[in-house]
Amino acid sequence: MFGLHVLDFATLALYLIGIILAGLWAARKVKSVGDYFMGGRSFGKAFMIMHAFGTGTHTDQAVTVAGASYKLGLGGIWYQWLYLFATPFYWVIAPIFRRLRYITTADFFAERFGKSLEFTYTIWGLAYFALQIGVMLLGTGKTASAITGGAVSEWTAIWIMTILFLSYGLMGGLPAAVITDFIQGLFIIVLSFILVPFVIGEVGGFSGLHEKVAPEMFSLAAGA
Repeated sequence: MFGLHVLDFATLALYLIGIILAGLWAARKVKSVGDYFMGGRSFGKAFMIMHAFGTGTHTDQAVTVAGASYKLGLGGIWYQWLYLFATPFYWVIAPIFRRLRYITTADFFAERFGKSLEFTYTIWGLAYFALQIGVMLLGTGKTASAITGGAVSEWTAIWIMTILFLSYGLMGGLPAAVITDFIQGLFIIVLSFILVPFVIGEVGGFSGLHEKVAPEMFSLAAGA
């Protein structure tokens, strides 16, 4: 079915339906602007950890990091880890934003530098995320098309994903995003690690891996 085994298709369908239901459930709890944009500031540590994890990972990165790792070896992980050095910055500003009751970074610019910089930052943010989300959707579309053997075209996958995240995002605001990030984060972690023993076993264990892969491919400082 669509180039997938029936169990794969059923799992994917269940996941997509679950995400939509989570968004609808979150939308029912939104009673004010503060609830929509900040979730009433009532999220626990577990949800915020997974939300931060979800914010730092995207569906296109499976293609990007896998492709870079195939070409560069272990050094390809830096296509994702390049954000690692920015994370302490968010640890510092998060409690400041919470104490000052800011909802977005634009609120800080408005209070500190005035409305003109707030407007400039908003326009820049819209342009940046339009480009980033476009690249993310393109990567997702290519992945879906490859997995299904072309049964699902890139554009079909892109439209499905766009309608999906717009639906739960517009309906439920930040609460919907946090809940879906929590669910998706668990899937990413569990499914990533569950593949490792099968992949290592397929190449004959770690000794077989070192026999089949050039030594320089194991360096984190691989060249371009």
